Amino acid sequence: MKKIKPFRDTGGKLSQEGFLKKLGIPKTFLTFHNLGSYTSEFVEIGMPYMIIHESTDHKRGELNSLEFTESNKNYFFSSTSRLDLAGTRTLHSHDFYELTIVLEGELHLQIENETVTYHAGECCLCNKNIRHKELHDSEFEIILFMFQEEYIKSVLEQDLLYDEEGRSCTNHTFFHHLFAENQKLSFYSAKEYIDFRRKKSFDPDDFYRLINAIVLELSESRSGRNYMVRGYFCRFIAMLGDEGNYLIQTHQTRISKEERLFYQVSWLLQNRKGRISRRELEKELNYNSDYINRVIKKYTGQTLSDYSRAFLLKEAAELLKNTDKRVGEICEELGYTNRSHFNRLFIERYGMTPAEYRALEPDAF
Repeated sequence: MKKIKPFRDTGGKLSQEGFLKKLGIPKTFLTFHNLGSYTSEFVEIGMPYMIIHESTDHKRGELNSLEFTESNKNYFFSSTSRLDLAGTRTLHSHDFYELTIVLEGELHLQIENETVTYHAGECCLCNKNIRHKELHDSEFEIILFMFQEEYIKSVLEQDLLYDEEGRSCTNHTFFHHLFAENQKLSFYSAKEYIDFRRKKSFDPDDFYRLINAIVLELSESRSGRNYMVRGYFCRFIAMLGDEGNYLIQTHQTRISKEERLFYQVSWLLQNRKGRISRRELEKELNYNSDYINRVIKKYTGQTLSDYSRAFLLKEAAELLKNTDKRVGEICEELGYTNRSHFNRLFIERYGMTPAEYRALEPDAF
């Protein structure tokens, strides 16, 4: 097979449209930043969760993917060049939790500076902002569960159990461990991942049936789909967290000086809802704002200004979801004097107008 050169233009970056075109992909619900970076790409999802089924076929030189989202739109990709192109990509990170499940074969996953191997029935849960990538040097079939924090927290909080006296409680899961670590440490600096190594006595048939049930629900527009998917997620997480089924190991990775600065900036932006000036950042962190901007650009592909705006728009989304304030009031509260400009930025971020976002059913979040 002819080796394909890494997809980088003269500027070292590639637009998402160009990236998709090179891979033969008509559309995806993933948003890529910092494409072509030698350091790290950054990925976002525009949905509460996403499921991707992926497999390699080295005899044909193919990498096949299928996306499942709440919008019930699935896309299938297959090309002889995509497998080579995927192999040239750098590590990527994201602001959601990613659970990788090996269905068949053997997956080599590069996590920061090490390569970890997973076999059929084994899983890896990456915390937010862990840099990683699938190596496409083996035959595998995997499924990826990608969860926004707000969504998976909501799912687990609503999974109530009742004792004989009618008192309710919730199960403590491995997700709760990551939630706690992310709160305890600086923003996204809890760079942990969790291995789930299948025990020989565990029969994975029920495990696979749950995955198939989730995918089937998302493939069909039937009443109660959102509730069914939530229930299946709860059962799947409980099965995965059962120490009779899996050996569960938590691993901590190291971070560089630049990464730590990136997390400190992110933490400040989150606490200030994106409203902090360059001068204030310099005073808080004792770094020149131009240097801070270069670090943010390196790890996200966005300028400091654009990265700050993402936190501001997230606050707008929270206000739309959790308050009765008018859109105009929210604009004013967040410092936007031009509502049309705010609407355009919101659409770029969330794929819909503020009014459409507010009208979404609560279970869609």
